[in-house]
Amino acid sequence: MIDYGLKNKVALITGANNPWGIGATTAMAFAREGAKVVLVYKKVDRPFDATKTGKNGVDRYYAANAGDASDVEEKLKKMGADYRVLESDISDEDAVKEIYAAVMARFGRVDILVNNAGIAYLNLFQCTDDEKVKEYKAATRC
Repeated sequence: MIDYGLKNKVALITGANNPWGIGATTAMAFAREGAKVVLVYKKVDRPFDATKTGKNGVDRYYAANAGDASDVEEKLKKMGADYRVLESDISDEDAVKEIYAAVMARFGRVDILVNNAGIAYLNLFQCTDDEKVKEYKAATRC
C-alpha cells in the first residue's frame, strides 16, 4: 500500500453533504488514509422531483444538496474515522471564523483545505434575475 502522508493530517472540506459528490468522496479517501476530516456544508433548497432521485441527474443532485451530511457522516462512522461535521455558510465571513474556531478547538490545526463548495445556476446568464446576480456576487465576493 502506498503511504500518501495523510495519516493524522487535518483536512477541512467544504461542500460535503452530497454523498455522491466530490467533497464527500474526497473526505472518504482522506479518512481511508488516516486523515482527520472536517466536513462543512450548507443546505441549498431547490425544487426537485422526488420520483427521479434514484438515478443520476439534476433531481438527485438537488435532493442531496437540500439535505444534511448524515449519509456521509454514517459512512465515516462505519470507517472509524476521526471527523467533525459542521453546517455553515462559507459566504458569511463570521461563519468562516466560527468554522475555523471549531476546527482549532477540535484538532488544533488545518493541514489541508479543499474548497469544494460552490454555486451554480442551470439557466443562461441573460435569464438570471438581479437577486441571483447579487447572491453570486456575495458568494464570490465580487
